[in-house]
Amino acid sequence: MEQLSIEQFTVWCENREEALKIKQEIFSHHIYFFETENPRPVIIDAGAHIGLATLYFKKLYPDAQIIAIEPHPHSFKLLEKNVSENYLTDVTCINAALVGSNEVLNGLRPLYADTEFQWFSTASFLPGAWNKAQQTAPLSVATLSLAKVIKNIGSTVDLLKIDIEGAEQEVLREARPALAKVAHIICEYHMTASQDRGLFLEFLEIEGFEVTHENKKESHHSKHELELIEAVRPWDTPNT
Repeated sequence: MEQLSIEQFTVWCENREEALKIKQEIFSHHIYFFETENPRPVIIDAGAHIGLATLYFKKLYPDAQIIAIEPHPHSFKLLEKNVSENYLTDVTCINAALVGSNEVLNGLRPLYADTEFQWFSTASFLPGAWNKAQQTAPLSVATLSLAKVIKNIGSTVDLLKIDIEGAEQEVLREARPALAKVAHIICEYHMTASQDRGLFLEFLEIEGFEVTHENKKESHHSKHELELIEAVRPWDTPNT
């Protein structure tokens, strides 16, 4: 375990290279920057890993209420440690994988994690990871529906940040009735055989979102291409 200093935060990580690459995306490139007039926004950080996005959101909005969801047990322990040792308040950490299908046995589902370089940020329901470029092995993790998370909040979700390694389409589809409470989505979209980008964008539009940004980016683990898709409801657009 190593300790890094990232701006005002102390961050514990297991894989220094991975943490520094994610830090560059989040704190230098500001891929999760968003604006809201709410000084105490409600944020769901789905695919929280060790908590770098959660820390970034707390830098943007110190009074934010954050639900950080991470399935991998080792990453989850570091997430909890980084929340605790940076004295973050109003952060709820949940150790579970968001699911949108019925492929669940006794509340568990196999999650495939990298066994070669320990890049646990790429843990996925797909063997070989979303890009089929990694050596992985399965472990059983608890599951949770996004709809249940949203319904339990009881207020508008100002931001849903979602980076769940190729399960985003099925998870958002399952949560469809609850998405009316979500104002803003920033989604890392993984181009897998089971996902259809056109249908995904159409789904967001049908649900009342306007897609405002579609930015290509390379995976921080390989040269495979990802896309960062941002969508907002018209009533949540600043200065309108």
